[in-house]
Amino acid sequence: MKKILIQGGQRLQGNAAVAGSTELALSMQAAALLASTGEFKLTNVADTAMVDSMSECLQKIGLGIDAVKPMHQLNVQAQAELTFDDLTTIDSSTSAALMVGPLLARTGSIKLNKDQLSDELIDGLSRLGATVSSDDQTLKVSVDQLTGSHLMIHSADCLITQSLILAAVLANGITVIENAACDFEVIALANLLNKMGARVHGAGTKTIRIQGVTFVHSCDFEISGDHLEATALMLAAAITNGDVIVENIHAQAVQGAIDQLERMGCTVIVQQNGIRVLGTAVLLPSDPVALFPKTMRPELAVLQLLANGNSVNAKIDPKLLDQLQKMQADVQVQNDGLVLKGPCRLTGTSVKATDAVSALTLTLAGLAARGMTIVENGAYLGIEYEDLPSKLQGLGASLQLKDID
Repeated sequence: MKKILIQGGQRLQGNAAVAGSTELALSMQAAALLASTGEFKLTNVADTAMVDSMSECLQKIGLGIDAVKPMHQLNVQAQAELTFDDLTTIDSSTSAALMVGPLLARTGSIKLNKDQLSDELIDGLSRLGATVSSDDQTLKVSVDQLTGSHLMIHSADCLITQSLILAAVLANGITVIENAACDFEVIALANLLNKMGARVHGAGTKTIRIQGVTFVHSCDFEISGDHLEATALMLAAAITNGDVIVENIHAQAVQGAIDQLERMGCTVIVQQNGIRVLGTAVLLPSDPVALFPKTMRPELAVLQLLANGNSVNAKIDPKLLDQLQKMQADVQVQNDGLVLKGPCRLTGTSVKATDAVSALTLTLAGLAARGMTIVENGAYLGIEYEDLPSKLQGLGASLQLKDID
């Protein structure tokens, strides 16, 4: 078992370059299923467990995969015909949700586990003409030809937005998606699809319009730097009152993090070589700003706990909340959210991660805590982030990832 050992209280300083976005790599691998000819060449591909798992999925489906890891490059050979129709063996619900649209468009029928798709995504596919049937454990989604429709995403969820865009690319007619997610991943996916010959308009706004096409082709595409990893490093700098330059990321991609840190009293400078974050000894309380990534609200909670006053955040996994409270986090569950009562003096102890989000959150808490923090199941940190422990070490964190029985 891998454990992360963190001696808290070290001020982070220096430069750290982020890898390519894991989430973008996943959606672009899924987009490769839409093409029937040619070879994709994806560059700046992160070396993470999620990317490797998605590559294995594509190989099972029948696509040719050549991962050139020293160059962070992934070559994907499109196939003229696809016959794969069973996603029940795919472990990742994210991968399944991204692949269901392209596979449905190409094969006409897909079998999945019930927990792989959200009700809102199922409803969207149904509105595009798919028929959904189920038994106790599985779903069967089938269609003769997907047809454009008017869709509303009540949750404004990024994954659902991407999944429905992918499903609509080869549909007959026009699809309009209302209340779409405006995340950077949606914009980048639309850019890739349009380069492939799709007609996706309005990505980055609340209304996206997709004119269906009869086919798309392969292309080359460079994956942008991971804005979630960049946000994690920016939070780490703020949590430790550090001075860190985050490289290989555009300011537009982390505008939410910039706004959040500035509101809490940090100084953020957009430089030619990256984004510089200067922490402050007096953090101001703040609720999450509108553009801050929803998926990183748990990690933001650590910074909020250090602020001089109370902040509000969304509810987090109860198991993660229990682990933070073991570190003396003062958190009150209230209505549909949390009240984080700062400033807290977090204390190092042994805690247990259950997924990538909790692994990162507890690692950030360990950087701020007094004494030693031991994060069990530390390998989760490598699922979404490439070599993040080494990057934190390079910035001065007293941190080790060890195999301990």
